[in-house]
Amino acid sequence: MVNTYEKALQFIKLRPHHSQEIRRKLMLRGFVKSDIDEVLVRLSAQGLLNDYEFAQNYLDSLMRNKTFGFYGLKAKLMSHGVASNEAEKLLSENLSLEHEREIAQKFLDKNPRETDRERLAQKLSRKGFRSQVISQVLAEKP
Repeated sequence: MVNTYEKALQFIKLRPHHSQEIRRKLMLRGFVKSDIDEVLVRLSAQGLLNDYEFAQNYLDSLMRNKTFGFYGLKAKLMSHGVASNEAEKLLSENLSLEHEREIAQKFLDKNPRETDRERLAQKLSRKGFRSQVISQVLAEKP
């Protein structure tokens, strides 16, 4: 278990992680499931691992620095181990339709030469924006 704990600490020292991320990484390296479970409990008890805090900070960073919509943000959170229902709850608390519309507008401002509304709608959809937001920002576009 000592090696499992040390490896988990190495991951945390590099950057914050969700417990499911650490679990997945340790499993890939062949550590025993029971040891992993004990290490995750120990790290949580020591305050080194907080899934809610990780998810909140990661979401804040994404919303500040990237141009993803609701579904894009949800996919990013889930790729780091956040459960689907937790991601949706977090997004409903932190991402209003108005804020998502502002992010979509920021994306459009970065692509000023693109004038084909259908292509813009496809790009916004690929970035995970909700259809309601896509309709709004394209309707406002001159």
